[in-house]
Amino acid sequence: MKKIIYVVGMSFALFFTGLANAEIKIAVVDVLGIMQQMPQRESVGKALDAEFDARAKSLQQEEKKASDAAARLKKDGVTLSASEKTKLNKTISDFENKAKAFSNDYRKRETEEASKLLLKIQEAVKTIVTEEKYDVVLKAEATLFASDTVDISKKVLEKVK
Repeated sequence: MKKIIYVVGMSFALFFTGLANAEIKIAVVDVLGIMQQMPQRESVGKALDAEFDARAKSLQQEEKKASDAAARLKKDGVTLSASEKTKLNKTISDFENKAKAFSNDYRKRETEEASKLLLKIQEAVKTIVTEEKYDVVLKAEATLFASDTVDISKKVLEKVK
């Protein structure tokens, strides 16, 4: 008797689980692909280049000086005085520090701008989810396979344009 109750109970559980799964609407979004195709990405890149252009040119000039100093240090290092070696090493280390700071600042600004673009993508996804009543939206990078019928990347790209 207990076996029959157990089998009937499991049958009902499986039946209702199947019904619940049938009602879930799932979508997949290729966020990285959308970011690559966004027209705003190009304008952001140009703005960043313009913002850092003067600093990059200054750094290129200092790179030439540091390169010359390194070459001189390598070539004449044995015959140079201690103060001259210190001066050349300081020129090289100053350039390296400025280059590192430039790289960090550029990366930081690039990340800030990418975050703004990602926010636009998220807003577009939310709009589509509300309009089309999706229950679950997954990143395409997190899925092993998804058919084109559940991919809403094109719709999202149209919304962010």
